[in-house]
Amino acid sequence: MPAPKLLAGLPKPLLFGLYGALGGLIGALAFGELLWFLLRPPPAPQPEPRVAVGAPSDVQIYQGGTNRVLFQIARDGFEGPVSVSAEGLPPGVTAQPAVVTDKDTEGALELRCASSAAPTAAPALVKVTAGARVNGKDATATTQLSVLAAPMPQADIVFVLDVTGSMQAQIDGLKNGIGTFANDLFRAKVDARYACLAFRDRLLGEPDELLKFKGETFTADAAAFRDEVGRLRADGGGDIPETSYEALASAAALPDFRKSAVRALVLITDAPPKSQIGQGMSAKSAADALRANRVDSLHLVVHQQHLVYYTPVQEGALGVGDKNPDRGRVFDFLRAANDAGLMTKTLLPEMTKAIVAAAEAKRPAAPQQDARPQAATLKSLQSKERVAAGNEVLVVLRSGVWTGAIAALVCLALVAGQHHYLRGGLPGAGSVLAGLFGGLVVGLVGGAAGQGLYFLAPDSAVLGAVVRVLGWALLGALAGAGLAFFVPNLKLPLGLLGGAVGGTAGAVAYLGAEAVAGDLVGRLAGGLALGFCIGLMVAVIEAAFRRAWLEVSYGPRETVTVNLGAEPVKIGGDARACTVWARGAPEVALRYFLRDGQVICTDVPNRDEFPVRDGDSRAVGNVTVVVRTGSGTAPSAPEPRRAPPPVPKARPAAPPPVPAARANDSVPDIDDLLPMPVPPAAPPPAPPRPAPSAPKPPVPGAAKPPAPKPPAPPTAAPAIKPARDPDACPQCGRKNAGRPGSRYCMVCDQTY
Repeated sequence: MPAPKLLAGLPKPLLFGLYGALGGLIGALAFGELLWFLLRPPPAPQPEPRVAVGAPSDVQIYQGGTNRVLFQIARDGFEGPVSVSAEGLPPGVTAQPAVVTDKDTEGALELRCASSAAPTAAPALVKVTAGARVNGKDATATTQLSVLAAPMPQADIVFVLDVTGSMQAQIDGLKNGIGTFANDLFRAKVDARYACLAFRDRLLGEPDELLKFKGETFTADAAAFRDEVGRLRADGGGDIPETSYEALASAAALPDFRKSAVRALVLITDAPPKSQIGQGMSAKSAADALRANRVDSLHLVVHQQHLVYYTPVQEGALGVGDKNPDRGRVFDFLRAANDAGLMTKTLLPEMTKAIVAAAEAKRPAAPQQDARPQAATLKSLQSKERVAAGNEVLVVLRSGVWTGAIAALVCLALVAGQHHYLRGGLPGAGSVLAGLFGGLVVGLVGGAAGQGLYFLAPDSAVLGAVVRVLGWALLGALAGAGLAFFVPNLKLPLGLLGGAVGGTAGAVAYLGAEAVAGDLVGRLAGGLALGFCIGLMVAVIEAAFRRAWLEVSYGPRETVTVNLGAEPVKIGGDARACTVWARGAPEVALRYFLRDGQVICTDVPNRDEFPVRDGDSRAVGNVTVVVRTGSGTAPSAPEPRRAPPPVPKARPAAPPPVPAARANDSVPDIDDLLPMPVPPAAPPPAPPRPAPSAPKPPVPGAAKPPAPKPPAPPTAAPAIKPARDPDACPQCGRKNAGRPGSRYCMVCDQTY
């Protein structure tokens, strides 16, 4: 019986995959995880939690005024809310503490200065503290801030103005409103300068025009700015979309911005960008250009239906949102177009407030955190845990022992499955020990080698996964090579290949399960998948590369296949001596093997040997054996066999017993590799002697011939005994290869 009745109808690859999966799962549950726990190395030390805060190097606040201290938070080693407070403020200045949630990394401290507060003659050092309750203690960091009775904050403002044919009213509005705009900024104590970049459509050959003020790009003279803008005339533009993204990028890259000034851009246009029709710069490229040139704010005077093109630039470059409303305002172009005074009365005054707020609250510097040396750790091939350095030997041993336990049970399950598949019973103690010990050795070697490779891999998720797959593939290849010694006629390279493919599939299953359910489930799934895939792939490759095989049928639904090769496949009633057990048959009934491309069958009881063809069927005991070669061609006709010479009567009463070493050997019998000897042909009969002729009559006068001499009596030739071939059987004369004492004659069934 090839398998339990429940599994008897399964194909061999699937059957052996189930055998391997059962072995892998039992090995992981019963032995692998226990050994993994017992050999657990000390974990890597956890880093101390820390918090860092970044803030501007100087802040200005005026008597009776307010300001904000913007800050950024960096966390290391914990997650949670962070409270930020300020200490050491000058008299009359107060700060409301802020709390940053675990999802945020920035915030602002609101500063208020009383009207009666006296200006400070020298900067006051203010300590901003970020604290969080972590592991029962506060993690804090400080940054020194200078609070000055400061000069006016600076703002450099560039108007990016569309001057195509429909924009004359907006040109006039900017010209007429710039004076009011400048006065508002001056009253707010903002040191402002102005520039103007006029654009049309570059793609139609209409270049941008940068206004100059006495050769300079920026001017603080509102009247000079008004006069230059008043010279602009709206014309050109061609189609509706304009190169507004390109103009924004050019304005952001102007070289004359002051280092400490707020950089503000104001876009005024009634057209969408060229990207609307698939041309020109993209919104992402425009945002990248603004961010690269440290633009602080972008304000839009556009049609509402065009916001879908321009607000992504605000958000991408400045992070405009509820927390930063002053970094990007939006104004309705249509209202400004319908109301000639709206630009002067509403838009520019509202823009003034946003620019003043942006100038007073400068952007903070990014938090600077001292580089902390990380504790040296080791990574494990079968888990995500980090282990303290100095435990390399223990980690390698742990990995090897775990994989050894898995591989030992997988090999045992497959060896037992192979034995039961062919012989219908359980393997002997020798086979059990060979399967366990062989699997343990290949598992130890494969696991240790894989862990060693993993140590050498860079700390990268992709490279780590690749090395893990290589380690499991090495383990599978060694296990498949070990199975080649138990599967008849399975070549070692094919066992390596099947095992490597199975090990790779097991690694993929492990990584997938580990990512979803963690290390423990990943290891169990990996052990199960490793056994299943090794058993499956070894059986698949065994079938894929075979040239000839036997189909042994125990019944309608119970058929096993055995590959044929140089190693004889024996079928008979002795389960220990035969490859396939046949109940009710002689101890060794038939032997099949390949010789010179032919399938040779040996009828052992009748001492006969002959080639067979594809489809040859023979009944042996309770099984039927069918030869399969993958083709229907008959073997070439053999030479006619002559009757063997009579066996001398002096042969011993009983042939010497076959040594026990031959009962279960896996080495091809020597006589199977040599052709049957053909007895020498009988010598041809001697040709007949011619009859003696009658004597001629004498001629008269002729001399008489001399009388013939009588023939000498024949001398008997000395008898020459043919030399006995020392390699030939002493009974039948059949020549057999091998060493004296180990030669086996199939005809006489004896060793000599």
